[in-house]
Amino acid sequence: MPQNVTFHLPFQAGSNPESARAGEHHLAWIRAHGLVRGERALSRYREWLLTDLAGYAYPEARGADLDLVTDAVCIGFPLDDQFDGPRGNDPEHVARLSTELAAIPYRVPGTPPALDTALTRAYTDVWQRSAQGMSAAWRTRAAATYTRFFRAYVEEAHNRRSGAVLDEKTYITLRREAVGTGPCFDLIERAGHFELSEELYWSTGVQTLLRCATDVIFLCNDVHSLEREEAQGDPHNLVLITQRSRGCSRAEALERVGTLVGDAVHRFQDTARTLTERHAAGPEGRRLARHIAGLRHWMTGNQRWGTASARYATENIGIEVIPGDIGSTRREDALSGPTAGSTSRAARP
Repeated sequence: MPQNVTFHLPFQAGSNPESARAGEHHLAWIRAHGLVRGERALSRYREWLLTDLAGYAYPEARGADLDLVTDAVCIGFPLDDQFDGPRGNDPEHVARLSTELAAIPYRVPGTPPALDTALTRAYTDVWQRSAQGMSAAWRTRAAATYTRFFRAYVEEAHNRRSGAVLDEKTYITLRREAVGTGPCFDLIERAGHFELSEELYWSTGVQTLLRCATDVIFLCNDVHSLEREEAQGDPHNLVLITQRSRGCSRAEALERVGTLVGDAVHRFQDTARTLTERHAAGPEGRRLARHIAGLRHWMTGNQRWGTASARYATENIGIEVIPGDIGSTRREDALSGPTAGSTSRAARP
């Protein structure tokens, strides 16, 4: 039932006429990197409709720009699956891989990853393409966004290992980083070949827009993936946390999350209106308008995808698609042995 739940998002939906072409490019790319192996797994991966999500989120991207954002958005799901299986309960393993991934943007271009895995090679490729043509300020900001995203995985692993009982406030703070919208939102500028000034980007108004858009995405995602998290015993889902902490029914918890979605949408709209009026004229105003449009496309695209993707369908719970060893070196995998594949929830880049 939760995958069928939708929320009123008063934004125009986007679609990309090149989405099918970019999707085929991505399937070839992800197979080449060994992130999905075998025709059966590739077919199931295709049913997740991840490339559709990228097309909804970046409807104006074309050619190599669309190929980049498609790969960047979709690769987050194989990454996420590495941390929701047995290895996700091992903070030391998660920290090694997350530290290596976070280091990629700080290395000299062309430097191979220090931890040689399918994931680190793929993320190195994505970062190098993302950084092309962007200013040093943008690259510094985007690298820091990556760091916060990967660090959140380590905190999640500690929570699983310790059996932490999360309250709503603590979870929301963590989830805002772990959902992975930060890198996706940075790519709005990269795909559109523009940059907000640092002063505007770090202003209270733009930061409020980013936080509200993130909240809408993770809240919708927690509803759509609810049955998966519950089946996996994963504590990182706001519906489950609300139901437990408030002692309420499932329906009441879903209603509470729906109220939070509405509140975030209302704040986003009010803030966007104020900012647009303040920066109505000039190039900065046009760049701001494009950024706001990009955030709106992400919110509507995520909900549209979440209600349709086979990734969250209850009949697919427990079906392996992503190999369990793509985040490990060959030596690590030989020492640890095979691990069971798993599925996960986040709309991560």
